[in-house]
Amino acid sequence: MLAPDIWLDTVTPKISIAINSMLPILHKKGYVTLVTAKKQTQTTDMLDTLKVPYKTVGEYGVTLKEKLAVEQKRTLEFLELFDKVGYPKVLWTHGDVSAIRTAFGLKIPIVYANDTVFAYAVAKLACPLVDYLVAPKCFGRSWSKFGISKSRIIHYDGLEELAYIGVEFEKPSCLKDFAKQKKPFILFRDAEYQAVYCKNVKVNSEKLLKELAKLGTVICLPRYEEERAKLENISNVWVPPEPVLTAQLLEHIDLMVGSGGTACRETALWGIPTINFHFWDAQAQYLYKKGFPIQISRKNSHIIAEAKKILANPQKMDIKQELNKLESPIPVWTKYIESSLQNKNIM
Repeated sequence: MLAPDIWLDTVTPKISIAINSMLPILHKKGYVTLVTAKKQTQTTDMLDTLKVPYKTVGEYGVTLKEKLAVEQKRTLEFLELFDKVGYPKVLWTHGDVSAIRTAFGLKIPIVYANDTVFAYAVAKLACPLVDYLVAPKCFGRSWSKFGISKSRIIHYDGLEELAYIGVEFEKPSCLKDFAKQKKPFILFRDAEYQAVYCKNVKVNSEKLLKELAKLGTVICLPRYEEERAKLENISNVWVPPEPVLTAQLLEHIDLMVGSGGTACRETALWGIPTINFHFWDAQAQYLYKKGFPIQISRKNSHIIAEAKKILANPQKMDIKQELNKLESPIPVWTKYIESSLQNKNIM
């Protein structure tokens, strides 16, 4: 077995999809890759769905004490893995502290892709240690407040979701049953409320979900597996019985109501009317200014009023021209991965 040239670490479903888009490019260039994933249902299910080979390393904690403990343990598990498969020459990751600390300790160059500047705890711990931080242009130089020099912040004029927008994914069998549901179709994604940065979400999402279900069929993609039983008991709410990507649903969706993350950007980039109820982040502002159909609201009453207005005449916006003006991050990620390989300095 050849030692890996490039180590790619994922802790979220979105980054699993991005890695799936990157791997063919890296393999075509002749690089040996190693994908690691933190044990979490949506992340590992996504890799399984996409048939991406990976090694499970570490798990998630809920309390602050648990989060700290599992991060320390994950570092040791990386060392055990590398002793078996070989030490990589460069790390590409997105927001996981333990992977970055491990690479830094081993003098492995780090290419850090990130689009969650609001995750202060992670940014404070990660930014000072990385060689390059590749981020959307809409964030400006805001990352430098976390201890990384401006010269190491690389921008591109786009969003991370463009790494896989337009890619066709095989549809799971459960979508055949979905087609029998009552139209219109509303996609719903709750806030990632177990994350530290989501503690102050104001919207009563359970009440909002029940109100939306009166307007049509709500397809709910739960954040956490323990939510499933409660959601399945709500009338007109459909929870896919197997992993489903937002991309596999886009052609059916009339409206997206979500918490401000990946799914909202994916739908807006597809021209689907989108209501973001978490926070007015830089990326939502960026898409809004670029002419994509996304808006923000933190009040249930306003969200329902807007939903009724949109669903009275549901239409997708033709966004081809706007989309063609945006930049995919994959060429930028690849460029700095290769640059780091040329300047490797590991044990």
